[in-house]
Amino acid sequence: YAHQIAMDCGLQTIAVLAACFAQTLGEKDPEFAVAFEKNIRELYSRMRDNNYFPSETLQAVRLVGDLLKNQ
Repeated sequence: YAHQIAMDCGLQTIAVLAACFAQTLGEKDPEFAVAFEKNIRELYSRMRDNNYFPSETLQAVRLVGDLLKNQ
């Protein structure tokens, strides 16, 4: 259980940092933000259809997209 909590925190931390990085780059280049959000949605769809990726990875990618969408 403690391992799962640590992994969830780690994934959330990575997702938050990735979203912050994308938002910061988007401030200088608004086209970057739009392209990044589009790419994250497309990547999530491709990953979801591929059984290779564990659910935690999908959750992290989706969280990045959600954080950017709700900015």
